[in-house]
Amino acid sequence: MFSLKNYLPDATLSKYMKVLVKADESVFVKIFLNKQLKTERFIREDEILDAVVELNEGKNHLQIEGENLEGNKYVLNKSIRYLEKPFAIVDQNYAGCDKDVAGGIVFCKSLKSLAEILKKENSSYKTVFIRNGIYREKVNIDSSRVMLIGEDRNNTIVIYSLAAGFPAENGGILSTSNTAAFTISGEDFVVENITFENCFDKNVPIEHRQAVAVKALADRLMFFNCAFKSTQDTLYADFGRQYYYRCYIEGDVDFIFGAATAVFEECVICSLDREDRKIKGYVTAASTKPDSQYGFLFIRCKLISNIREKECVYLGRPWHPSSDPNRWVNVVFRECYLDEHIHTDGWCEMHGFCPENERFFEYKNFGPGSSIQNPKRPQLNENEAQMYTKEKVFGDWKVEI
Repeated sequence: MFSLKNYLPDATLSKYMKVLVKADESVFVKIFLNKQLKTERFIREDEILDAVVELNEGKNHLQIEGENLEGNKYVLNKSIRYLEKPFAIVDQNYAGCDKDVAGGIVFCKSLKSLAEILKKENSSYKTVFIRNGIYREKVNIDSSRVMLIGEDRNNTIVIYSLAAGFPAENGGILSTSNTAAFTISGEDFVVENITFENCFDKNVPIEHRQAVAVKALADRLMFFNCAFKSTQDTLYADFGRQYYYRCYIEGDVDFIFGAATAVFEECVICSLDREDRKIKGYVTAASTKPDSQYGFLFIRCKLISNIREKECVYLGRPWHPSSDPNRWVNVVFRECYLDEHIHTDGWCEMHGFCPENERFFEYKNFGPGSSIQNPKRPQLNENEAQMYTKEKVFGDWKVEI
């Protein structure tokens, strides 16, 4: 019906955005910004509509509607954040000196440089714009009240290669905790439009292969439209309340794990194949502490895979760390699509700790992997499900999308 002919970023420093719409057939086109009609035109096949919209500070919702002569409709939606004057801009191609200040904005060539600046300026809330690029660095940000905004999720990439079997600088081998490409430990932190990847080559002949992409140790931490990529132990969510909205997470073994209270809403969760194994993996390995009412809650997520075999991935298993074995794990999947790679039994044991002794539940899941009649997969009733909502889990913390 129509196609978008120009690149639209997830975030921009430009107040005005050009929108080019090409008609694949004769079509009526309407362009809305934040629900207000900005342009309405009839364009013929191969004709291009050239429009410019004026963005508001913050998030903008762009909607393009098309209707052909037969009355068929097509809608394209795009969220674009406009930053008028961020605290800092990270740009690996910046022509000036690292940590320059121009027009009241700090310019950094790396995320490590940004982390150093944030440590010195930790008193007020700061917004940071990260331009497209591949940032090959191991980063640790422990500052609070920060908003990291990538220009485009597919093109703003933080990547590093490190696994738990590698030698440590002080001797011995690295622990899983020390392999993270990106670590956040400051509270009231927002991250948007960034891909985080641990690109460890699983063919390297080492015994331990845990390779964390992101280690999240912060209360009131939010990820919007981000991607997390690795194989084993991709996302280490281990402290505080955390919210993941419309994110993409991939891995094979225990690739969402830790002790945090975390909600995953409308995320795509992809299990990767392990060609040499009958059991291909485990989506979660939560380690919820006994005094925590909530662990991991998945709401309207899609669990997919690149695996041909059926019933070869478990929803999760309980992780009881050797340093603190007294855990009482809580994981809930509600209203999620489960593809055929999910095992009929749903859950399995880990190091002698059995799923029936934990708090593993489901509610109104659907798809070929949703075996709701299996007694090994406890289902919440209507009253019980009311206790597992985003609002109940987060309490006095009100998240805003």
